Amino acid sequence: MSSKVKGRKQFARVVKAMPDEARADLVSAFGRVGRRAQAAMQARAKFKTGALRQGVKYKVLPKTLRLQVGLLGTKRGRSKLFYGFVLDKGRKAQTVTIARGPRRGASMKVRALQGDRFVSGEYPDLRDATMREVKPLFSRILARIGTGGSDD
Repeated sequence: MSSKVKGRKQFARVVKAMPDEARADLVSAFGRVGRRAQAAMQARAKFKTGALRQGVKYKVLPKTLRLQVGLLGTKRGRSKLFYGFVLDKGRKAQTVTIARGPRRGASMKVRALQGDRFVSGEYPDLRDATMREVKPLFSRILARIGTGGSDD
């Protein structure tokens, strides 16, 4: 399987060779960024009962240095928050067959719904703040690795 991101394998090698202290620094920085991203997404989410806002979570994977933010752990059809995906991405107008209740088997028209993009939308200010925080830290770590571990 090929990746769309160039340099992914080289980055994975660098991350694997990274000292534990440097990895811990990056994980804590990603944690701070994750909390800010979570707050921004919660602010843009629709609020009726508050469940959708509370469903926005973040997770830092320390082994691969990945940050995930959004409706994590919510399988589309098997979750109380499954409708968050519909609100985020939107829905086409369509005719559906009713699957439950007394009208089972009948057809019903469903209107189109414009997506809010509260999870999958763009957050340029957040991206800039993330780059300002993580880029110098990562550059310092790479320089430290390149010089053999001294912090000069």
